[in-house]
Amino acid sequence: MQTAVSSLMSAPVVTIGPDALVGEVLTLADTCRLHHFPIVSGDRLVGIVCTCDLQDLHPTDRVMKVAWRHVVTVPPQAELVDAARLMALQGVGSIVVVEATRICGLVTREDLVQADAELEQQLAEARCSACGVRKHLRPGPAGQCLCQDCLSRARSDGELDVGGGD
Repeated sequence: MQTAVSSLMSAPVVTIGPDALVGEVLTLADTCRLHHFPIVSGDRLVGIVCTCDLQDLHPTDRVMKVAWRHVVTVPPQAELVDAARLMALQGVGSIVVVEATRICGLVTREDLVQADAELEQQLAEARCSACGVRKHLRPGPAGQCLCQDCLSRARSDGELDVGGGD
């Protein structure tokens, strides 16, 4: 039997605006015990940020500085297996559940694994192509899946600068 993401999603979703400051968002994250924040301008979803993206920034920096503008979304009726497949393909840790233009909820990698242990294998296939880590994955410059640390070291040509050398 297939299960829709709407049965698992966290709702309501705490959103932030594009002018939100890092310090404000980190305080909100602590208060609400949240990690992912969709960014909304008017009625449009314009990005998403997770607290791991904010750790090295100054509290007065704007979150849009590091926000991911390609937000992965699914409709509420999407099946969990499809959400897991999309997470693995896109190398993300959360998906925003959207119906038309309305944000309905948010589903994380952890939510999927807790709901269906069989999805763990599918999600486990998504790893950083440089170091093998499974969390905080992002699309790299050449389309490869990279963790936040390796992405910061990736060069624009898609090759990973791991340091060292002569």
